[in-house]
Amino acid sequence: MKMHERACLISLVCLGINGCNSENDSKTLAEQLNFDTTTQAVENDISPSVFVSAIDLKGLDAANIKNISFTIRPKGGNYAKPVSATYSQEYLSRNGLYDPVSQKIQIPVFGLYSSYSNELTLNISFVDNSIYSFQKTLMTERYTDSFGVYDNPGITIRPTATPSYSYFYLKSSLKSPIIMDIDGEIRWDIDIKRVSSSSIFINNAFITGNPKSKTMDSVSLYGVQKSISLNGTSMGSDAYFHHNIDPGKTGMLIELDGTTDGALKIESFLSEIDTDGNVIKEWDLGKIFSEYMLQEGDDPSNFVRNGIDWFHMNAAAYDPSDDTLIISSRENFVVKLDYNTGKLIWLLGDETKHWYSYPSLQKLAISLTSGQVPIGQHAVSITNEGKLMLFNNGRKSFNNPSGTPAGIDLASSQTAIFDIDSQNRKGQMVWNFDDGIYSDICSSIYQDKTTPQGDYLINYAAAENRTRVVIQGVDQNKQKLFEFTYPSPCPTSWNAIQIPLENITYQ
Repeated sequence: MKMHERACLISLVCLGINGCNSENDSKTLAEQLNFDTTTQAVENDISPSVFVSAIDLKGLDAANIKNISFTIRPKGGNYAKPVSATYSQEYLSRNGLYDPVSQKIQIPVFGLYSSYSNELTLNISFVDNSIYSFQKTLMTERYTDSFGVYDNPGITIRPTATPSYSYFYLKSSLKSPIIMDIDGEIRWDIDIKRVSSSSIFINNAFITGNPKSKTMDSVSLYGVQKSISLNGTSMGSDAYFHHNIDPGKTGMLIELDGTTDGALKIESFLSEIDTDGNVIKEWDLGKIFSEYMLQEGDDPSNFVRNGIDWFHMNAAAYDPSDDTLIISSRENFVVKLDYNTGKLIWLLGDETKHWYSYPSLQKLAISLTSGQVPIGQHAVSITNEGKLMLFNNGRKSFNNPSGTPAGIDLASSQTAIFDIDSQNRKGQMVWNFDDGIYSDICSSIYQDKTTPQGDYLINYAAAENRTRVVIQGVDQNKQKLFEFTYPSPCPTSWNAIQIPLENITYQ
């Protein structure tokens, strides 16, 4: 339970065409507000998490309010930008955060520092563009991770400046996602005991797929939970989520295991769904490859093997430049296919593996003029410049048929960006980063999407012989911006991605 401290400062600011009118003495709505921040702005501890609380604002008529925001002042000497969120009046009313009878508005607050006197600035913006601003201080208790992992990161490189992003979240098999900042501080842990490997942050909430069923759970940054059912999938009742959830063309790309058309599909089936769980489109990679190979005169029976993890899909990305999907098959290659028709366009991978023994698949292979092809890769995505980015683990196939080549292993894992000419099936590596760390499974790299020259976040999920997670911020010049470590590999953080906690807007 957090201790309460009353407001330390009140400031009035008038803005806009209706405020501070020198031609008459009319006051702005902010100036007219009679508000005691000591008695009318009171903390309401709405969550057992030390990172989440709320401020109840009493005696306010929401009719003239446009929005209300909070900002958490960073610790002295830290480089993460302030956590900040804005709630529109419509959102507050629509989501039960405004009681018109008692005229009470509840402002959820998240991203608090643990065991700290958090200084908050709250701004009440009125319809005449005037702003009433005041401060509150929220004391928090010490964060203790229920697994004894996340509350003690090893900080090996501290930031000396602020990268393009300040926050990121870890996906694990231990609990709901964990949000960290670039200073190594945990800033959000709702501590729900469920696997969060298949997670995405969308519409200001985490949506997580169930690894035992085709249901999803959603939790907001201030702790509101709901369940989501999957509707319209061709997968049977035995279906369940695995690996990632990625942004799609209009919704989310999810990966399911289960039975369809009487066959068990293991890590070779992709769906796009909306945030209500309704299926938009689905792709059966086994069917797509089988039909193509048969048309080209190859026998796919020893390549596509239902009931066996022959493909091992672990990530997918939508490419808006040509309306295609790029899918990572850890066992084989990266594949690009047409979003609407499913037509195979190209393959990029280790040509010493089993897949390259088929002439039909050789025809689709990208010829690289420079750089290392991906081997056992994870976390495919599209950069801000429209290029392919991925984590190149460098691990040969696990499940190739007996007596067939498994490919090669690399000495260390690389992160890489490729420029691909799809029409001519040629490409080149245009950027890579090799820190001499080998992480053969899991892992990720993503670019910050909030700015064109966004910095990168790298997550080595299985470093030091699968004993340690290494998390790095890296810029385009390959300079390390920060570095943290955790014990235990994939269960702690199999994948990590940026989250804009400094600019959350509830409309």
